Amino acid sequence: MEGLKGRLQKIEKKYGIIIYTILSIVVLNIYSATNIAAYVFAVAGVFLLYHFKQESYLPYIFGGAFAALTLKFILGIFLSTSVPGVSVLSGSMVHDENTEMNYYQWLEKNLGYNRSYIDSWPIKNGFLIGDLPIVQGSEKYQVGDVIVYDVSGQTIPIIHRIIKINPDGTYMTKGDHNSGLLPFEYSVKQEQIRGKVIFIIPKLGYFKVIFSWIFGGN
Repeated sequence: MEGLKGRLQKIEKKYGIIIYTILSIVVLNIYSATNIAAYVFAVAGVFLLYHFKQESYLPYIFGGAFAALTLKFILGIFLSTSVPGVSVLSGSMVHDENTEMNYYQWLEKNLGYNRSYIDSWPIKNGFLIGDLPIVQGSEKYQVGDVIVYDVSGQTIPIIHRIIKINPDGTYMTKGDHNSGLLPFEYSVKQEQIRGKVIFIIPKLGYFKVIFSWIFGGN
């Protein structure tokens, strides 16, 4: 037991800041940087860091939370969005055995898109529950972009693909895995959109998924 404890202490001493920063990113992802609780959590951590010094693991967690919050804030500025990362909580963008019918055939039948055009779109393989899409804001979006946007009455943002730009400049979206459009997807306004997905970090959002399953959190 002492040997294991010693090894863990060595790992913590060498990689502690990385471990606790990642842990704090997960925690902040649960509470969201737009929630005042995240800021209180981070500020309290600074005081606890000075109080506990190196006598407890707790200050490292709070210190890491502050670092993660700062990193998220900086990324938000750099990527021009308030949500540089968002956990995937549903399977609406999963690509599986239903992709041929719900994605390729649906787009060809309803919008006349061929496979080569569809495969030229970004994030062409979709993503899974628990993945963490990285989001970048933009003044203009194109057909094929996977966007993150708000819907009135929902606390969780939608992460779906633009399939058409309407004559009035609004966007029509659809989840790649879904068999059709949801009522709010026919006309998504520019001001609803937080940004577009530029790449995926696999599984990093899974802690929030588990949290949501257990506690019903957003």
